[in-house]
Amino acid sequence: MKKMYGFLAAFVAASALFAPAAFASKENNTVAVRNVGDQKTYDPYRTTDLVDWQTHYQIFDSLFRETPEGEYVPALCTDYKISDDGMEMTFTIREGVKFHNGDVMTADDVVFSLNTAIASPFTSKFTSVMKEATKVDDKTVKLTLKHPYAPIIGCLVSSSTSIVPKKVYEADPAAFGRNKPVGTGPYVYVSSRPGESITMDAFPEYWRGEAKVKHHVVRIIKDNMSALMAMQSGTLDRMVPNQDYSDRQIIMDDPRLRYYEAPQACTFLVAFNNARGPFADKRVREAVARAIDKEELILGAVNGMADPTDGGIVPMCPQAPKDFKGLAYDPEMSKKLLADAGYANGLNVTMRVIGATNYTKPAEVLQAQLKKVGINMKIEAMERGRWFDLVLNKAQFDITFYAHAISVNDADFCTYPFLHSSQLNGKGTNYMGVNIPEMDECLDKARSALDAETRSANYARVCEIVRDESIYVPCYTGKRTVAAVAGLKGVFADPMQRYYVYNYEW
Repeated sequence: MKKMYGFLAAFVAASALFAPAAFASKENNTVAVRNVGDQKTYDPYRTTDLVDWQTHYQIFDSLFRETPEGEYVPALCTDYKISDDGMEMTFTIREGVKFHNGDVMTADDVVFSLNTAIASPFTSKFTSVMKEATKVDDKTVKLTLKHPYAPIIGCLVSSSTSIVPKKVYEADPAAFGRNKPVGTGPYVYVSSRPGESITMDAFPEYWRGEAKVKHHVVRIIKDNMSALMAMQSGTLDRMVPNQDYSDRQIIMDDPRLRYYEAPQACTFLVAFNNARGPFADKRVREAVARAIDKEELILGAVNGMADPTDGGIVPMCPQAPKDFKGLAYDPEMSKKLLADAGYANGLNVTMRVIGATNYTKPAEVLQAQLKKVGINMKIEAMERGRWFDLVLNKAQFDITFYAHAISVNDADFCTYPFLHSSQLNGKGTNYMGVNIPEMDECLDKARSALDAETRSANYARVCEIVRDESIYVPCYTGKRTVAAVAGLKGVFADPMQRYYVYNYEW
């Protein structure tokens, strides 16, 4: 089911009449992409935000990189070995790689970078399995793991395990993160203007060869309509379209633009603070779960362009259980549960969400659905950075709606960091306050096992616990989408949203 907004279609169609015939970006060998908010930090070890990562992928390299075909290949290493017991990885470091300041990357830089990442709570979803990195010799680095871990290479593709120059980072970590990042990546940071843009230039001595696109600009455009207008007028070359899919047909019908889709590596869900507040009571959480009509939610939130999901694991993960059934929609049961929990006369709560349509629109639909069972929900939309600080980092919320995303196609990435008790209290991203011994046991068994059957069985039980305890409510999964101007080559929609501008050319 698709629903288009007439005023938007007319507005964009009218703007096309005034769009230039040629794009200035192509003439200047520049690619301008959109971010929805400011860069919070250039420090790859101090963020969990996908918006930050998008810029990091241009400035930094990791030991491995992802190809357009989705394969992981060596980057800052030339080869690697994994010990028979799966506890050690040994890397041969690529020789002659230069940082943006002209220094040659060394094994000491790699060891420092990995250990700095391991020590940071922001990187835990990628590094919690890692024990330490050590230097074997000038060309070799060893990474010791706490236990065998099947998706370890995926962790080393992440922005969170980027390689930085030890000397520069140690000299002033705050300045590095603020506006003086130095990496080995294809683009060198030039300048930034808060609320406006980030400017980068191609690194002439990049180890893979200088990028074909010489200038890269990130434009901060919060409003979706303004971003689409910018792309039609030629001041923007690539953007993530409106995630309610309301502009999908408009973009597809414009011969100057291209629309790309891929499976979405995330689940949109209702999350609760399980540790304190009204949702510390399982009955209240279940009341919400049984009050949600997912089909109606999908229609109102994303114009029908998504599939309902019941499992607590992102559907594209190979370990996600098939044909899993969640709690049935049952408003009357919801009312009874609320009454049993002491809220027969109603419950007032506030849902904190990021102030973007892919969160505010579903929040509005949920607001109407919950009102029918006696839950009066106020929506507090906030700037993306503030939401991350208050909700994800400090757990200052009762209920929220969020995209539970993965950066590696493995169930561990959408479970362990968010559900294991070791990730509580700022040590990871267990912002929901989950502390269930059986959950910990299943997650520990699943992440340390190398055989697929054992892993899948434990993750199936994890999904059952998520459902039976109503830890959160999986709602739907849609499509990962990207829009770009027609003349820009190398663009595709990536499920993990890992985009390398180095792949682009005019």
